[in-house]
Amino acid sequence: MLLTLAATAHATLASHALDPEALAVLSDATAFGDVVDIRTVFENNRIWTVATLDLVDLEGEADVWIPGGCVGDLCLTIPGTPWVRPGERVFVFLRKSEPTSWAQGLFHVDGNVATRDTHGLGFLDGVKPVASFDVTELRRYSPVIPR
Repeated sequence: MLLTLAATAHATLASHALDPEALAVLSDATAFGDVVDIRTVFENNRIWTVATLDLVDLEGEADVWIPGGCVGDLCLTIPGTPWVRPGERVFVFLRKSEPTSWAQGLFHVDGNVATRDTHGLGFLDGVKPVASFDVTELRRYSPVIPR
């Protein structure tokens, strides 16, 4: 038996779009790296997808905790949360270990272009965020020592 839990709305509402400067102010850290592992865990009565990044700007790895995923037959899908794939490069603004403002804070990197997928996010002010940035602009915020 597969049990799926999903939010009843088709979008998660955010008050307004955040540019990289605003994301940096709201964040404790940033991470720029390649996704080397993805696993799901059930912790504190919540399902999480944990993506391990091999860091580009620092030596070592960092775990990014994304709400949702599947543990056994129990699945949780939350509109507005970001997604990652093994082998891809990402830049992420972090609050604790989670992407700041969910999908607004995680960028998929292809060459010099960093793009975020805000599908599933609705904005109260009606203004969608800029989807793509030059990765050099984002790397100005990396690495950040946690506050």
